[in-house]
Amino acid sequence: MLCFSTLLTIILGLLLAAESSVDEPGQRLVERRYRGLKFGATNQDYVLFKPRMEPVQESYSLCGWVKKILPGNYKFWFAYGTSGSVEEIRPTDNGYLLTFSTSVDMSSKVTDQLGTWRHVCLTWSLTTRAASVYYDGLLLGSGTTPSGRKVGVDGYVVLGNEFNSYGGGFGYPFGGELFKVNLFDKELSAAEVKEMADGGLCSEVEEKYGRSRYLKWEDMLLEEKSGNVTEIDVGCTPEPKEEDGEEENNSTEDCECEQGNGTTFSQWDLLRGEKFFNRTVSVELVTELKQAWEILGDFEGATVTERFISHFK
Repeated sequence: MLCFSTLLTIILGLLLAAESSVDEPGQRLVERRYRGLKFGATNQDYVLFKPRMEPVQESYSLCGWVKKILPGNYKFWFAYGTSGSVEEIRPTDNGYLLTFSTSVDMSSKVTDQLGTWRHVCLTWSLTTRAASVYYDGLLLGSGTTPSGRKVGVDGYVVLGNEFNSYGGGFGYPFGGELFKVNLFDKELSAAEVKEMADGGLCSEVEEKYGRSRYLKWEDMLLEEKSGNVTEIDVGCTPEPKEEDGEEENNSTEDCECEQGNGTTFSQWDLLRGEKFFNRTVSVELVTELKQAWEILGDFEGATVTERFISHFK
């Protein structure tokens, strides 16, 4: 199991390096998940996808770094709309939030700082019914949503615009820049939001929430971009890992992995399996396999036997 996990990590690392890019000749390479998105100012400039939203039906927190570039109001940087309501989650870049048709207008408390990264966080839960708006770690205010109202699950997410109809009808382009936009399946506390904002643009505070970080920025970067949407270097690089005295074996040398029958095989022999052999290795394929492999965490303490393995076939 260790060898297979190590193998996936190596392959993913190579792929990420291959997918790194430069903004201009001579600029440094940047790992893709440390890149931002820059949006044009037309209704054709957006990122549209349809995720499963069941995990956020009863609570969510939408947090990210937002750079307002264009003056004026109603520049929507994120929107989620369903067949029943195109106004499930719709924040602007100046402190206005529309959720479940409940308006939370904090724009009077936000001073426009064109060209500046601001940390924005929107939180809500079915229990509290409070839709709250945070800027740079500070709570600006809240609105009360209808009793019993949950987030719909059949909708689309769009980055860089908003919906006037189900899955389309774009009308208010963002025209700014985004970085590390994440949707959590919980209502973050004021202290948690402040910690995230205080960590700064290049921190990795949000990663400690594990699976609660439901829609991840690095996954959004893989979605299809329409119109004038480009990846940009925001100036962040991965933090070096702390040395703990034990170096992880990520070399490409063969490790000796023992099968149930006592024979050994190289970690690279796994590439001869049906899932890999004669296939094009891609970030999507490796990511899918890694996510499937992480399911093993739910079975901590179990013994790996043939019967155990058969449950995953």
